[in-house]
Amino acid sequence: MAPSRLSIITVTHNRRELLLQKLRALAAQTLSPEHFELVVGVNGDADGTLEALQEASAPYRMTVLSFEVPLSVAAARNACAAAATGAVLYLSDDDCSPHPETLAAHLAAQAAPCVAVGGLEFVHSGQVETWRPKRVSFWNLNGANVSLPAAAFRAVGGFDERLEGYGGEDVLLGYALHRYGLPFRALPEARAQHLGPNPVRGGNLHKARSAGRNAARIARQHPELAYRLGVHPALLALKGVALRPGALWRALAPERYAYERAYLEGALSERDPASERGTL
Repeated sequence: MAPSRLSIITVTHNRRELLLQKLRALAAQTLSPEHFELVVGVNGDADGTLEALQEASAPYRMTVLSFEVPLSVAAARNACAAAATGAVLYLSDDDCSPHPETLAAHLAAQAAPCVAVGGLEFVHSGQVETWRPKRVSFWNLNGANVSLPAAAFRAVGGFDERLEGYGGEDVLLGYALHRYGLPFRALPEARAQHLGPNPVRGGNLHKARSAGRNAARIARQHPELAYRLGVHPALLALKGVALRPGALWRALAPERYAYERAYLEGALSERDPASERGTL
């Protein structure tokens, strides 16, 4: 079978119904199915995801990788990218469903190689929060709706697998591609629906702490990114004051406050060099 033009990279963990909804969204794409493939990594399976994928019928080619021992997000995505045949990689999480015209828009954008960042619609509890990018840079790379040349991904070594837990791998890949010389392009017309809240308003404080820890680890390796990641010592000091328990915005925006507080706690926990444990 001839290589696909575009390879969708998805890693999933016990989200069978969300993934099946994603498969239906891919079948509805305006891009002809012979031009794209789905490479999905099942990162642990306790809900029948693997069986559902094996039974699924799709008009596009689908490659399923199964990791009996769950990998980090970075390692699992890298494994999927290694199995991909497309000249273009499209990063799309298991809870993200692209609109019908999205894959075609990304493939067209890659006529001039770039990192193309599409728009997102966060759907949660009957509410929709829309993000339409106008100007983007390396910190906007995400795993929800982004395309890039496979050759560039491989040239920079893919996602950095030294990071542990959640957060930071997207920004670090974006920075590597920026230094590689790949331009970043906003693609607001290429939309994807994210079935769940915006992470900074989702209330998952475990993920927020992990993201803060990883941000501090990245900043030790790349001090020039400390301000962008919000973990420069001066910023941490200011946040410590702004995020004190009696801060007014705790009452005005409790979910955002809780996320930022947990992120700060994670970053501060990494200030002791003894906590590096061989990571970044």
